[in-house]
Amino acid sequence: MAVRVLWLNKFDFSGNTEAVMAWARGVVHKGLKLHLVLTEIPSSLLGLYKEFINKSGLQSSLNINWQQVQNLLYYRRFDLLHVFHPDLFRMAADLSNSFRIPWVASLFDGEHHDDFTFLHTAAFITCCNSSSFLAIKDFFYPYVKQNILIIPQGVTIKPPSFPPLTKINILYIGPLEKKQVAPFQALKRAVKDLKSSYLGVVSRQNVSPGNVTFYYWRPDFNEIASRYNVIAGFGYYLLQGIAAGKIALILEEKYTGIFSPLQREQVPDFRAKAQAGKDPDPSAYKLILQDIEALGKQLPAAQKLQQENWSYARENHDLEIIAEKIIRLYSRL
Repeated sequence: MAVRVLWLNKFDFSGNTEAVMAWARGVVHKGLKLHLVLTEIPSSLLGLYKEFINKSGLQSSLNINWQQVQNLLYYRRFDLLHVFHPDLFRMAADLSNSFRIPWVASLFDGEHHDDFTFLHTAAFITCCNSSSFLAIKDFFYPYVKQNILIIPQGVTIKPPSFPPLTKINILYIGPLEKKQVAPFQALKRAVKDLKSSYLGVVSRQNVSPGNVTFYYWRPDFNEIASRYNVIAGFGYYLLQGIAAGKIALILEEKYTGIFSPLQREQVPDFRAKAQAGKDPDPSAYKLILQDIEALGKQLPAAQKLQQENWSYARENHDLEIIAEKIIRLYSRL
């Protein structure tokens, strides 16, 4: 495919950064000419992400400014701009107008953003899940045709491997920002009280030392996750987990239970946002304890859930298929 595309994203700890890098690997593997711009990576992580992106075989520019983005568009002669973070939608509309190239917006979350008002200038909008689709539909008049598609996040699907479960080992992945600390503490307390399980944590900082195995943040968690059979967290981290046959506990600003592909509605976002102004849920500890105990007491059912999760990821989020959908979208432009 001869199209040259500039991808523009802003770093955050929601999992969307890793989801975009996965999409990029998928479409490049299909032969697309792509250059990834990723801005605002914390200085402490810049080297890690640069090394990971280079190993992925992606052409990239990291932490560049507005003028440097314009220079890329001017000198490299890109045919298309694809933007992944709402904070950059205003910039995308300006760049699209200045360089007379179409732009595509991709939405990962169901949170409203002031710059959704610029989405009407996009040639296409892709939503990764049902909640992001619902978040933008109110910005368009019902009688105005808008090119909106649902293209889910993609993961590399590896052959299934489900060794017999003997105990429940949990890996929590998340930045542990202010609103996420209380639900995490409930998880930590539950695991400690059960004694038969152990807890690992991948985070920006060790906010809760003791009784956990701590790992510093990194762009790829696969090697760490291989030591655990349950992933706790939210968003793309959970999708990566179930694609590896893990059980998923949806834990973000609150706890919403064990993910089950048989009980889901529409396209899930694997998020657990608390309502504005609400205090942490005091029942989180009890609910988490009950769920982990149930997994430990019903290991055959837990192993069946692992297989169902892997099958769901293979059928709905296979990166090979998702990459084809993105390339077909570009061909329409």
